[in-house]
Amino acid sequence: MRVSVVIPTYNEGKRIAACIKSLKAQTLKPYEIIVADDESPDKTAAIAKKMGARVILVSKRRISAGRRAGAKAARGEIIACTDGDTVLDKNWLRELCAPFSDSRVVSAHGAVFLTDGNSIDAALCRFFLNPYFAATNALGLPSGAGSSMAVRLSALKKIGGFDETLVTGEDVDVQRRVRRFGRTVFIGDAVAYVSARRIRRWGYLRFFLFHLGNWLRILFGNPARAYERVR
Repeated sequence: MRVSVVIPTYNEGKRIAACIKSLKAQTLKPYEIIVADDESPDKTAAIAKKMGARVILVSKRRISAGRRAGAKAARGEIIACTDGDTVLDKNWLRELCAPFSDSRVVSAHGAVFLTDGNSIDAALCRFFLNPYFAATNALGLPSGAGSSMAVRLSALKKIGGFDETLVTGEDVDVQRRVRRFGRTVFIGDAVAYVSARRIRRWGYLRFFLFHLGNWLRILFGNPARAYERVR
């Protein structure tokens, strides 16, 4: 099984090296690492290229366009997605892609924790966020994070790929649309560690209210059209 890992980036010069390093240390080696860079003015693209990633340039000013462009350029059978501020557990890719041995599985998403969070953040991830991922998937409303997800390329092509018109919710949108062609699964052992920078910038209340509201908006096909870039 060939797995292409797609990383949309914008000004991730301080973090992209750690992300790629964690991918190179995976127990299941990625077939290729694709960095879809949104014309970052910093050294993101140069660092990624130096570390052996395949870099493509995007100029749409939204993460959905990066995921779409990266997936279109991919040569693997499975498209695994993560983000430039993310460090992956060494078994992340193996655990995330194991369900695809079942031809009925079209999408998988994993657990998310924080690289630089405190004990409150850790508890929220363990007892709220990841159980939420498991529960919504069980209810037929998969809501996994784009920092820890994978989709079968054949299913992604059937739905026309990631919707690059979306500013938010492009990850959830894909997971729900591909369900027409098979099963989605949540894998708690596929662990991604993302930056806590947005929580630090926004605070818990704003972060929670935004994502709760956006989950409801996504249900009705109208995800938020504005999302501050936090770097």
